[in-house]
Amino acid sequence: MNLEVQKALAIEPEPAGDGARYSLRQSLFALVALCVLPAILIATILVVQDYLLQKERVYGQAVVLARQLASGLDQEMAGVESGLRVLATSPDLVQGDLENFQTRATDALKFQIVDNYVLLDRESRQRMNTLLPYGTALPTQGAPSEIAQIFTTGQPVTTGLFLGTATHKPVVAIGVPVFRGGEVIYSLNGTLSPSRLAAAFQLQKLPPGWIAAILDARGTILARSRDADRFVGQQGAPELVRLSASESEGVLEATSSEGVTMFTAFSRSSVAGWRIVVGAPAAALRLQLYRSVGWLILATALAFAVGIWWALRVAGWVSGSIRSLVEPALALGTGQPIRISGSRLAEADAVARALFQAAQMLRRAEHLAHHDSLTGLCNRVLFDELATHQVAIARRTGTSVAVLAIDLDGFKEVNDAHGHATGDSVLRIAAQRILGSIRASDVAARLGGDEFAVLLAAASVEQAWVVAQSLVGVLAEGYPGVTASVSASVGIAVFPQSGVNAAELMVQADAALYEAKRQGKRRAVLDPRNAVADTG
Repeated sequence: MNLEVQKALAIEPEPAGDGARYSLRQSLFALVALCVLPAILIATILVVQDYLLQKERVYGQAVVLARQLASGLDQEMAGVESGLRVLATSPDLVQGDLENFQTRATDALKFQIVDNYVLLDRESRQRMNTLLPYGTALPTQGAPSEIAQIFTTGQPVTTGLFLGTATHKPVVAIGVPVFRGGEVIYSLNGTLSPSRLAAAFQLQKLPPGWIAAILDARGTILARSRDADRFVGQQGAPELVRLSASESEGVLEATSSEGVTMFTAFSRSSVAGWRIVVGAPAAALRLQLYRSVGWLILATALAFAVGIWWALRVAGWVSGSIRSLVEPALALGTGQPIRISGSRLAEADAVARALFQAAQMLRRAEHLAHHDSLTGLCNRVLFDELATHQVAIARRTGTSVAVLAIDLDGFKEVNDAHGHATGDSVLRIAAQRILGSIRASDVAARLGGDEFAVLLAAASVEQAWVVAQSLVGVLAEGYPGVTASVSASVGIAVFPQSGVNAAELMVQADAALYEAKRQGKRRAVLDPRNAVADTG
């Protein structure tokens, strides 16, 4: 390192103009200080976003559970309706044999989730009830008002909650019409207790503390996963009843029957028209969020403290690490070998290694600029330079120089039959065979494609001929995995008979090569300006 560089490193330069300069330590302190306020703001935003995301996740989970419960309830209700339709077509019922029909209906209870079957006439009088023996006096009133619609519309009906006339307990009913001669003469009804409806909740395991409920069209609670005896028959939360009356699905923050704030989702049953409600206690979620916020604040404070401490340490390392990069950078600029030393600062160490790699890349680029990347032989640029240099030497010393132009015969068939990867392998093998057939002082080059050239220093016509014949032989030997026939044609030009410079030698060597091709390939042809004692 020269004296000027040492002085530059040892003496802090004066500020240029009016602009102030700051030390690295001061800059790091300012950076940490500037990070504090944005970090607090970001942390606050993250806390809010985390709360909203958690709330959205709970709502999403509640909606999924409500849909699953509604789907399960629809399947059960559809099964009840199908069973009722089958019973409604019973011959006993159509023919008026109610005693046998009651026996049949009682047997059918084993395959349905209903508690009992009730047969009503147009005046809402019970004609049969599987809870009571046939012939027992039956109630003449107390049927829910919705049942009357069956006789006017001829369509199935699902009722809301009402008090069973036989059990005196809350139930719901599904009724289907019984036709005789195209006229509705009875309604056949299956009644279900709230406990039957609540059984659907067992199919979907609710998270701890969550509540599920079923509301009828009037907003009355039909079933509940918790405290059913206490709340069945009561109205649901007003805001829930109001929203669910106009929407088939939705979410809201509502107050449960116990007075607890819940994150609530509801979905409508497509068969019964009831609302399936799922609620998650807001307090549990908020407690979880408060804990998360506390940990986030603690982690943020700790991160700030560590950041400041680390900034102090880094400030002591960076200056030395930067100085260690000066010498490799100067060496790179002058083309000298790069020496790097480890740094405690990863970035500085990475820059030093990058400088080292840059030096290697420059050397590699210089090599690639003069060599063929596939075979490692000289390329045309370097071959021309070496040929020009060798001709100049031969002109001064009165010696000769030979240039051999080589072209592989049948190489196109290799690419066509085996692909370019095999073709590249053939070129690499050919290059090695050429190198093995010439002296260490000679030069071999790949000019492009399947064209090669050889420069023979201080070689006579006879010596050039011998080398050319040797190359024809070795290049015609078989190549691993290649079925196509590969050979070589060689053209020979010798200084000074064939030309007085490298360019003329290459032209005459190419002309001799074309003549070898014309004569049938797999041979060497000498530029006719030269003479050889015995060409074989």
